[in-house]
Order: sequence, then C-alpha cells, then structure tokens
Amino acid sequence: MDCTILLLAGGQSSRMGVNKALLKIGEEVNIKRVANVFKEVTENILVVTNSPEEYRFLQLPFIPDIYKGQGPLSGLHAGMSFSKTDLQVLSACDMPFVSAEAVNEMLSYHEPGLDAIIPEIDGRLQPLFAVYHKNCLPKLTECLEKKELKMKLFLEKLTVKIIKESDFTLYHNDPDHFRLLFFNMNTMEDYVEAKHRYQTEFVRKEGKHEF
Repeated sequence: MDCTILLLAGGQSSRMGVNKALLKIGEEVNIKRVANVFKEVTENILVVTNSPEEYRFLQLPFIPDIYKGQGPLSGLHAGMSFSKTDLQVLSACDMPFVSAEAVNEMLSYHEPGLDAIIPEIDGRLQPLFAVYHKNCLPKLTECLEKKELKMKLFLEKLTVKIIKESDFTLYHNDPDHFRLLFFNMNTMEDYVEAKHRYQTEFVRKEGKHEF
C-alpha cells in the first residue's frame, strides 16, 4: 500500500540530555537504523527536522516545521503537508526496534473513511507510531492554529481505528518480541536498556545482527 514515512527528528531530547536520534545501537546510530527498516516498506521517507545539518548522512529529504516549536503535531503537519501520498506512517526516531512487518500490518487495517490507525499496546495508545490519512490535515491545522497541542485533543477530532496487540499476527507469533517493537528511549536509562536488549535479543547470523 502506497504510503510515506514521516520520521520525526525534531525533539529536544530534554530528558535524555543528548540527541537520542544519534545514539548508537550496535554499529549504527539509531535514526539510521530506523530509516533502514522503513526502506523495506517504501522509498517515500521524509525526515521532519529543523536541524537538517545533523542528518545529512541519511541522504533523505528533510522537511522543516511550518508551525515552529509546537511538538509532534507540528512535525506531523509539516510531513503531511509535503507528502504526495494519502497515507502517512508517523514514527518517532527514538524507537530502535521498529519493524517493517508491524508497519505493513498497521497499513492493512486502512479502510475508506478512517483518519487514523493507532496501536494500543499494554493499554497505552501509540500515536507516534501510527498511520494517518491526509484527510485529517485540516483538523490538524486547526489544532495548531488554536494551540491545542495535545495529541489526545487532536485524535478526538478524528475517525480513529484502534488496533490492539491481538490484532497483530506478529503478537501471536511472539508476544515478547512484539512489545519490544514499541520500546522507545526517553532517558539515558532507556538507552542503556535498549543496548542491553540489542545484545540479548539479537543474534549474530552470517555476520549480521538479526532479530
């Protein structure tokens, strides 16, 4: 299914203290690792950032925020405004274990009339790893104009399909592995855990790390 990946790289990483997108997981910095996974889904990848000089090495298109300093909603708005496809997969750059299979499963739930497909994992919505239709752009613009910057307020304006763990084939194949796909790094402790998970959950096979 045709889509565009909107890779958010605009956070201040205030709790981490460093740019978490550029922290290494294994031999690669996190954002490159994530971008490589998304290339298995589509060639349409936009990096949403106001600091493109930090990410030139990705060799991907950069999109700046139109509404500056208004959090992830402004990133979604910028990416959606420049995207050429109806469907967008929004992803934060701090999720080192995302999978192409999970993205494709989310996309498979799209149907006419839906504005968004949002996973709910362990009872928590995951709006920063979700699918959005371009039809919701006017409502998103309205939220930004009104400074209604909470994702919850935006989602309340949309027609949303919530998909739970049990809706994913990946979950039934390996529940523990599946939950790791939604692991994100907000603190240095999270980063330490991510590196540990990488070492323990990934195996060396034919000279490559595979999940």
